[in-house]
Amino acid sequence: MPAVPKSYLPSFAAFLAFGITYTTVVATKEGAAVDGARTRWQDQHARARNALSGGMSLVDMERK
Repeated sequence: MPAVPKSYLPSFAAFLAFGITYTTVVATKEGAAVDGARTRWQDQHARARNALSGGMSLVDMERK
């Protein structure tokens, strides 16, 4: 007797549903982590520019 073909569609659909859900949750957390890191870097960069310029802005420097 020939083997009955097995459908992998239910397994594939479950895999896709789990994968999309997992990726959405993980990607959201990773996106928040990247945003936090970018904000920290921008703040640090602004503090460094402020320290190097002696507290003067670019407009103040152009006026001198």
